[in-house]
Amino acid sequence: MNKPIRYLWHLLGGLLLPLIYYFATKKTALIIFGTFFIFFFLVDFLRLHYLKLNEWIFRYLKTIIREKERNRFSGNPYYILGAFLSVLLFEKGIAIASLCFLACGDLAASIVGKKYGRIKIRGKSLEGGLGSLLACLLIGIVLLVLRLKLSFGILFIGALTASIVELFSPGRKDNLTVPLFSGLIMQLVRFI
Repeated sequence: MNKPIRYLWHLLGGLLLPLIYYFATKKTALIIFGTFFIFFFLVDFLRLHYLKLNEWIFRYLKTIIREKERNRFSGNPYYILGAFLSVLLFEKGIAIASLCFLACGDLAASIVGKKYGRIKIRGKSLEGGLGSLLACLLIGIVLLVLRLKLSFGILFIGALTASIVELFSPGRKDNLTVPLFSGLIMQLVRFI
């Protein structure tokens, strides 16, 4: 597996949905994300039930799919469901921020954790969690420029929440839990 290509795919794919929502209405984003979810869910469902399809996908898309996902759902349906629910439940700026935190934080946690990870917490590394926090804070600064009507304080709390949730979420579930928990906390702080 070519990890740089996989990392690039993860980052660009992860940032695609918040970018779509930045330019779209809530209704349009829900329709697009709902369609994406159905597509990726069906692809995973079908490949898990048809060996030839699964083998074809792993032969030709091996740079973007993990070997450990060969016999289980990939992270894609979880991520798109997390995006759909974030758009449905949260203000636009908060949904965009929570999805950006997932895309950048998860990637940073993976890279930093693999290279420098020594202190393990439930199978993940504290160093990866700190890498996630740094990436989330940096993307938070970028989001300030986009004028999403979010203060640095709210973005900081969202970044911290995303990094903690990423550290403690098992496997692919972080694609669902990170945007939902970070979005929920930012939304609650906004109401205070």
